[in-house]
Amino acid sequence: MTEQPPPAQLVEAMPSFSWLGAWRAALTQPSVATYTDLLLDPRMSLRRAVAWLFTASLLAYLLGIVLQATVFPSTLVDVIREASQTGPQEFQATPAVLLLLSLACMPFMAAMFLATYLLGLALLHFIASALGSQGSYSELVYAHAAYLAPLTLLTTLLGMIPVAKCLTIPLCLYSLGLQLMALKAATRMTWGRVIAVLAVVAVLVILFAAVGVLAWVSPDVQQWIAESGVTA
Repeated sequence: MTEQPPPAQLVEAMPSFSWLGAWRAALTQPSVATYTDLLLDPRMSLRRAVAWLFTASLLAYLLGIVLQATVFPSTLVDVIREASQTGPQEFQATPAVLLLLSLACMPFMAAMFLATYLLGLALLHFIASALGSQGSYSELVYAHAAYLAPLTLLTTLLGMIPVAKCLTIPLCLYSLGLQLMALKAATRMTWGRVIAVLAVVAVLVILFAAVGVLAWVSPDVQQWIAESGVTA
């Protein structure tokens, strides 16, 4: 009598995260394993990551206005009044109208922040691919959006509280660690290559910043040379 084969073991279900569950895991359980689990979520997609980043940017903009209106109402009133007075004559409006216009512009501001995020991550993906990344652009955006979305809200909140502004520097360092873990999980590269990717990005940012500074100060330098009588 032949022995029956053992029943097939149940395959462990893929991890699944809600919006807040994914954000909480990305922020409070920092590890490569956590970000790998996030990428294994059946609902992982570029569309979901874009929704995270857009919603977080929209809420951060609204949070800034609400906090100013409730905690620092005089500051908000002064800003709106100054804008209404310094704008072009044909576009001048009452402070209430300007406040409504700023609220109406919220989706456009959020879209601009979203475009900045996506372009920056596209550059990161291009460099990572050149250094041997095995992940897709969607995975890279999703892993980074999981911590960037809640951090956007958190930094906005801390930035509006004077006594809490000192926490922004530790938070920036913490976000750098999260980026390393997210990048490693999304690219499946060694730590050495992950650090190399960020190093290349840092060099490019410094070069672009240097070019921008030189372009900005170039007319002043030329004027100083002409006034001082220095010849090349």
